[in-house]
Amino acid sequence: MKNLLRFLAVFAATLALTAPSAADQSDVYLRMQRLNASLKSYQAKVHVAVVTHSFPFLSPTLDGTVYFKTPDRNAVEFKTVPAIANQVKKLVGSLEPASEWPRLYDVTLVSDDGTTSTFRLVRKKHGRIDHVDVTVDDKTATVTSMAYHYNDNGGFIAFKQTWSEIDGNFDLESQTGKVDIPHYNGDVTSTFSDYKFNVDVPDTVFDT
Repeated sequence: MKNLLRFLAVFAATLALTAPSAADQSDVYLRMQRLNASLKSYQAKVHVAVVTHSFPFLSPTLDGTVYFKTPDRNAVEFKTVPAIANQVKKLVGSLEPASEWPRLYDVTLVSDDGTTSTFRLVRKKHGRIDHVDVTVDDKTATVTSMAYHYNDNGGFIAFKQTWSEIDGNFDLESQTGKVDIPHYNGDVTSTFSDYKFNVDVPDTVFDT
């Protein structure tokens, strides 16, 4: 009897480890991973408006270029480089594509009401971010909002996003963000335009 119980316990544990999760079985999640499958790289213009609600009280606007290269490389170059620009770079189009989520995150489907799906992403490699909550439009399989929750200071960074479809690719049109972390509180609004797809983006762009 003990051997039978031990076998059943091991069998149940094996099933738990090998059974597909609800996220893996989600049609929305699968379509997200196939989104823009033919897109290898792009560059686009970006206009960023920042309003800080903590000292120093600033409201700069920045213009620059965003770059993407598969599988998950993102970069932003601004025409001018005030001190705040280095912080803003971290806030523009920063979430990895869903095709990279299985490699980087443990993904859980929290809910799906038939219109919007909500996922929770937990980094496989522990860092400052505890988890990311992501909402997705079921129809287009695009991320409409995301919120980064920090585990070391209780802060968060949250974004809402709108998309446009250009040449068969879904691309960010605007991104409105709220930053609330120690020593910094502010709003960031980014608009994107003039996309160029599958262009040659040098690797050196991502070294800055």
